Amino acid sequence: MKRLWLVVVAVALAGMVLSACGGGAPATVVITQEVQVPGPVQIVTPTPGGEDRKLEIFDWWVGPGEKEAADAMFKALKDKYPDIEVVQNPVPGGGGVNQRVVLQARMTAGLPPDTWQTLGGAELKAYVDAKELQPLDDLYKELGYDKVIPGPLLNAVTVDGHPYVIPLNMHVGNILYWSTDAFTKAKITDPPKTYADFKADLDALKAAGYKYPLALGNKDGGWAAVFILDSLYLELAGPEGYVKFFKGETDVTTDANFKTALEELAVLMTYVDPGNAALTWDQSVGKVVNGESAMVIMGTWAIGAFKSDGWTPGKEFSATTFPQAPDRIILFHPDTFGLAVGATHPKTTMDWLRVVASPELQIPTDVTQGGLFARTDIDPSNFPDPIRQELQGYVAKNPGKMILDQHGSIAPQAFTSAYWTAIATFVAGNPPDVNAAISAVATLMTANDVKTAAAWYKWP
Repeated sequence: MKRLWLVVVAVALAGMVLSACGGGAPATVVITQEVQVPGPVQIVTPTPGGEDRKLEIFDWWVGPGEKEAADAMFKALKDKYPDIEVVQNPVPGGGGVNQRVVLQARMTAGLPPDTWQTLGGAELKAYVDAKELQPLDDLYKELGYDKVIPGPLLNAVTVDGHPYVIPLNMHVGNILYWSTDAFTKAKITDPPKTYADFKADLDALKAAGYKYPLALGNKDGGWAAVFILDSLYLELAGPEGYVKFFKGETDVTTDANFKTALEELAVLMTYVDPGNAALTWDQSVGKVVNGESAMVIMGTWAIGAFKSDGWTPGKEFSATTFPQAPDRIILFHPDTFGLAVGATHPKTTMDWLRVVASPELQIPTDVTQGGLFARTDIDPSNFPDPIRQELQGYVAKNPGKMILDQHGSIAPQAFTSAYWTAIATFVAGNPPDVNAAISAVATLMTANDVKTAAAWYKWP
């Protein structure tokens, strides 16, 4: 089916390019990665005589908890502007891995959607550098949006002094989830704060009957394994070391902390189902729900997946940031939307962005999908679970503890995607080859000139 859908996408694009150009030789759009999409990509063409009230949007929210959040998002838009027709082109694939391929084909063809989901940081900067997004200074001023979001979040959506997108949430990546029943069976009373605690708890869970107590779904590009590595490296290197690493300021070949983190990750893989490379991130959540595993390290969006599977936060499962020593640091990234250069419906898109910035959208969407509110003036009690109530309060009071994570944020996307692959190769090894992984990552740092490309990021 993947190849069939790839042909459908290519044919649809070629046809529209021919129509849009008014004849002549069709433009060639090359997609170098097979992706599975739910149907032919819809392309909206301008209506003669002026702009109609349509919004063409790309997103990747199709997984458990995500689809429901997208529905909540568009309902908020419909409540505010009932005359707007949404033309949605969702592309499956955790973290937008596949959406970027299809979207780039549209960009190459000169047919951008009005708006699309993108992460903040380096991924956003790539679109800005390619002159594919319009600055939103006037909209921020109109809404006073810079006054109601944390400084680190504002920095993540700002390039050369101009905000280019509206964040609707903040996702925290370094979160450890656990089954409360599993912890009870293993007689674990407190969640682990360090790697040593974590390892001891995994041993206790194994003794309690969990063959593979740590769940991992590493199918979509390998980024899920990197979330585990992030937590390990953060504990060893601290926040300053973490930032230096992803800014390319660390010599990977001599970094004892990175080597140790890889060694620890190799040990943790002995607690993981060997079939993890065939599982998506939400399927790893499912392994905790069905009792095959007891813990999983994943972002805040996993809350929505747990709830979709019928579990209640604070009851069947709980969570906290990990590690919590020697300091409690929040690794985050935002989901955002902006206005395309050459958008077919710019006025409608600006109305959409006004709604994205509003509590009326953020409350139902973020509660459903699992992220924190981008706005820190929204009462944390709007979350129904104690996990996010505590997290929202913490980031509001401690913005200096927030750092962009590796999920497309600090280092350039070309490096990040290849880094995920390198770590996926490492964890798939039997046994994992630490020296080979170090060499591969060092080569990627140099080949992608990460030190220059990530110089834009400032922390603290």
